[in-house]
Amino acid sequence: MTEGTTQQRFVGPVMKTGEIGEAVIEAIREDNQGRKIEIEEHASYYRVKVEGECLISIATVSDVLGRDVLVSDIEQNMPSFEGFIRVGTDQMRFLSK
Repeated sequence: MTEGTTQQRFVGPVMKTGEIGEAVIEAIREDNQGRKIEIEEHASYYRVKVEGECLISIATVSDVLGRDVLVSDIEQNMPSFEGFIRVGTDQMRFLSK
């Protein structure tokens, strides 16, 4: 990287394939509009990459699934992540700094 340029880091969860993982991806697309989002599909997981910051709203995931979801439901389906994570009862945030 040359002096004077800034490179934005990608952050986000790695989600197991399945109902929760797909709902989280849909929620991320809804809650992070305006940010660059990349989804890498693998046989057993999705690597979600959002530029700079990634928000997962528990309410949005619940709306997508049509039932209540807890942070622990997402955590059980998230074997890894990139960035710094901040977890609350109503959201998860992945930060680049």
